[in-house]
Amino acid sequence: MGKARFFPRLALVNLARNGRFYLPYLLSCGGTAAMYYMIRFLCHSEDLNTVRGAVYLQSLMGMGAFIAALFAAVILLYANSFVMKRRQRELGLYNILGLEKRHIAWVCLWETLLCAASVILGGIAVGVLLSRLILTLLVQMVHIPAQFRFSVSGAAMAETAGLFALLFALTLLGNLFRLGRSKPVELLHSAGAGEREPRTKWVLVVLGLLTLGGGYFLALTVKGPIEALLWFIVAVFLVMLGTYCLFTAGSIALLKALRANKGFYYKTRHFTAVSGLLYRMKQNAVGLANICILSTMVLVTVSTTISLYIGLENSLNQMFPVDIEFVQDLDRQPEDPMDYLAQVTGAGTDTGGFADLQYYSRYWSYCGLKGDAAALNLDEDCTRLLVEVVTAEDYTRLTGRPVHLGPGEALAYTENLPEFPETLSLSPRFGEPGLSLQIRDTAPEPIARGSTVLVTSDEPRAFLVVSDRETAEEFAALDRERSARQFRVQMNLPGEDYEKKLAQTERLVLELSKRDDGVDYISKQENAVDFYAMYGGFLFLGIFLGVLFLTATVLIIYYKQISEGYEDQRRYRICRQVGMTEREVHGSIRSQILLVFFLPLLAAGLHILAAFPMLSKMLELFQLRDIPLFARCSAGTLLVFCAVYAAVFLLTARTYSRIVGGPEIR
Repeated sequence: MGKARFFPRLALVNLARNGRFYLPYLLSCGGTAAMYYMIRFLCHSEDLNTVRGAVYLQSLMGMGAFIAALFAAVILLYANSFVMKRRQRELGLYNILGLEKRHIAWVCLWETLLCAASVILGGIAVGVLLSRLILTLLVQMVHIPAQFRFSVSGAAMAETAGLFALLFALTLLGNLFRLGRSKPVELLHSAGAGEREPRTKWVLVVLGLLTLGGGYFLALTVKGPIEALLWFIVAVFLVMLGTYCLFTAGSIALLKALRANKGFYYKTRHFTAVSGLLYRMKQNAVGLANICILSTMVLVTVSTTISLYIGLENSLNQMFPVDIEFVQDLDRQPEDPMDYLAQVTGAGTDTGGFADLQYYSRYWSYCGLKGDAAALNLDEDCTRLLVEVVTAEDYTRLTGRPVHLGPGEALAYTENLPEFPETLSLSPRFGEPGLSLQIRDTAPEPIARGSTVLVTSDEPRAFLVVSDRETAEEFAALDRERSARQFRVQMNLPGEDYEKKLAQTERLVLELSKRDDGVDYISKQENAVDFYAMYGGFLFLGIFLGVLFLTATVLIIYYKQISEGYEDQRRYRICRQVGMTEREVHGSIRSQILLVFFLPLLAAGLHILAAFPMLSKMLELFQLRDIPLFARCSAGTLLVFCAVYAAVFLLTARTYSRIVGGPEIR
């Protein structure tokens, strides 16, 4: 019975005595467990599943849960590795005092059980308390007018407990494996083991410069949104590889260059800092690179999602210029367009009125372009081109720009085409007779047609204004199977209230369906529901992951400062003994901390600056073309992150100075 109580009590005493190491470890793991429970709670929420747009939210939350699980593993395993490294001497002393390795294994088991219980129970408890707040925040972000009751998800609790039980079991196995392979003498002297001066690995330096330069080159020279999306992962991989190489080998080369600079090196505040960092950089370079990568992830994730959310209204207005647009397929619904217009206006009047009524006919088809000839069949060696045709009458009515064209004349507005022929020959197949158009001038602008999809295309387009409806019909008659004829009626609904407009849209469609069986329409308000769900989900996930990445960053910084503090303790004690004043010691400490601490932040800022053009292009896939808005969001995110980073710096620097200035731990 005494032995059964001895190991749990010893484990509890050890945790309390090493509270400086274990408290941040338990807090970060408990916070991660709470975040994981909350996001799994959102995945399983039955109330959330009932709202419109839930499919977007559930998929985003599922992706967030997967990333949270990965980072939970990273945070827990990294922190455990640091804690056990700091306790090697203690474990070796237990062995010398008579405890066998199996006894120490029992102590490790009980320590792991106590840590796991506190993290799992505490994390789930905090997650349950905050889950209602998180759900309310998400609902506000996605503009869903709904009330939810307080609930607890048993599935989320089981998944959280299972994940962290597995992770703690892995840490226990790792600790027992290292314990089994260790020797007591090695454990006792592990803290005093010196490091040789690292050699400069110029191959890694060159590789780092090439890969980092390659990633920057891709980010700065990308041309279009689709190209940016395709090359983004490649650019990220190159930048990450370059960052690790340069922090591992480039930092050593930089420190040696500073040491070779006699004017810089032979100063009291620089001498000990540079020499100490040089011998320690081999083991700390990966930690600095991790801080840089995590900082970059925080900046990219938060700035892009905030930009998307703030620019949502502009994106909606670009994609849906009017509140509602009815589309008559002239091939499927052959009734007279003016009759269809009368039906739409009558239904609009009966359901509350409308404003800004516009209508026009649109003819479009994909064609192949070779020189000055275009055909509706697509050969392999031709340029695939989307051709849209409207009449001069419709163009004048919609844009207010008077257009007068003679027979066979046209105006052209092109996108993503370097040049366009002055005379365009349209035919069913290349070499066959067809429709010949003389391009008289450039159309000032196309009709504001909007876009019903998120992703924009880099494909070439040609917008043609022809003289009359007969010419447009002749274009469509070139190939009935590949061309489309549509009559479109656009209108805005009265008032500004989003909910009232959505309700009127439903009444309008219902009324029109009584007069016409097939009603094709595009509603800005109905699509706004899905867009707010998607963009609000993006913002929520961005903030969630930003907090998660920031937690990992702060934890790595904290443990890095503590680790270096204990390693520098004896060195600065010797410096005091050989004559360095306290002022000189503190100056050296400040120089060392500033040199290392802000290097990852500067590198992260440089990464964001280089990635800005590529990220701007990728945001165009979501109809966000407001580059100044993205620049302001990026700058604001960077400033806030710098403030948080500086606060962490002050706290950890104070801890470092207290450790270095305290009595030596033997």
